[in-house]
Amino acid sequence: MPYYPDSMKEFYANFGFSTSVSLCTSVNGKHIMMNYTTLASILDILCDGTKAWSNRNWVEKNGFSGKDCVHLLFGEGAQLVDKMYSTNLSMDYRFLHRAVATHILLKSGGFDEVTHMEAFTMFHIITGRRINVPLLFFNHMKAMHSRD
Repeated sequence: MPYYPDSMKEFYANFGFSTSVSLCTSVNGKHIMMNYTTLASILDILCDGTKAWSNRNWVEKNGFSGKDCVHLLFGEGAQLVDKMYSTNLSMDYRFLHRAVATHILLKSGGFDEVTHMEAFTMFHIITGRRINVPLLFFNHMKAMHSRD
């Protein structure tokens, strides 16, 4: 499989978001515009399911409840708090959290804290509810890009 590290560096060095759901960049002088439906097509994955994103708060959409999520992940006695930690998860859920934090909603640094969106994503995986993965990727990319 061909590998183009310089092109990838240029892609990420030049990209920005033109709207909340589309990005633009340039590689080798060619302008590229992409949205989450294009990403779904490229990755050959479905573009349906819950469309929700919040970096700081619980998303309350399509029957999702932060309280239900916390109880599922951390046990019935768990309280809805601002900071959640993977050390309080069962071993299976701790493994799932690591997979989400390293392969779906990538982050650097420590993996002990469970973010609201990581918990939201884990809840959807565990319960089998559909989530719009391309939109999730785009929103995460936008959030990481705006942090710089």
